[in-house]
Amino acid sequence: MNRWGLGLSGALFYAAPIGAGATGASYFAVLPFAGLFLLWVLIMRVEPFREGLVMLVPTLMVHLALASLCIGFGHMLRALLGIEATTGLLPWLVMGLGALALGRVIWQPRKEAEAEAFAEAALKKLNEFADEAEEILDREPDLPLSHPTGAEAAALAVAYGAIDAMPADAPEEAALSAVVMPLEAEVRAPILLEAFLNRAERTGTRRDRHAALLLAADGGLAWRQLGEGRMAQAFDQIVASADTVTLAHFLRLANTLLDGFPTTRNDLPEVSRLLDIAAQIEPGHPELSDALVHLANRIEDIDRDLNTND
Repeated sequence: MNRWGLGLSGALFYAAPIGAGATGASYFAVLPFAGLFLLWVLIMRVEPFREGLVMLVPTLMVHLALASLCIGFGHMLRALLGIEATTGLLPWLVMGLGALALGRVIWQPRKEAEAEAFAEAALKKLNEFADEAEEILDREPDLPLSHPTGAEAAALAVAYGAIDAMPADAPEEAALSAVVMPLEAEVRAPILLEAFLNRAERTGTRRDRHAALLLAADGGLAWRQLGEGRMAQAFDQIVASADTVTLAHFLRLANTLLDGFPTTRNDLPEVSRLLDIAAQIEPGHPELSDALVHLANRIEDIDRDLNTND
């Protein structure tokens, strides 16, 4: 809304009765100017008498008083300034109507009312959203979201039975993959990875560490669990068990994962952790040590490339 333009129209509107009084208009001019003021209310408001026509008479009385005040002020100026010019009433009424038309064009009350209604509706929606959010925060945690459903538990139980039938220390990767990878379609990623990492921690077998590693290194699951550090968890289990066989699988699968999903480098162990383990195993396993150093260097290169692109 052009506030300067609206201010100008308002000034012209009230200057009209004052000018009429200053140029000799009689007090009977109060009636047409009171009507002009009432017309301002009717035109400039979307609902001029929202409370009903009961407000019409008080409004008219107020405008009669206002018109009388303006014309009287004009008469006072005429006397004080010694104005002798006399004009008809019509030019001043036209001036008032022109100011009213200008104000109506500038303000457009219908659009203002629509904007106010929109803002009111938006505020109401915001308040409703805030109330709903507060209600959600006050609720007890939804346990099924963080625990397996019945179907998920059943799928995990079948997979555990199939894995238990495999050798504990020398499982075939293909056989493990055939059991664990289809679970991706049946069990949610956080539940699936957490379950197998916990199982590997509990049983302490190479077979279960390898199964957990296969899931953590799967590109689709890793992408959905980005930032959870699943590969770092699998690595820590392998290192804690001094399982060099599964460590070799880790190095191969980690590089394959980085080939397809470079951003998962943050879910792998820290570079300093890789270099520290490389130094520890270097005397007995130089090949694995070199591979750990190569993986650490690759993660640094990926970080550098991604930061450069950003």
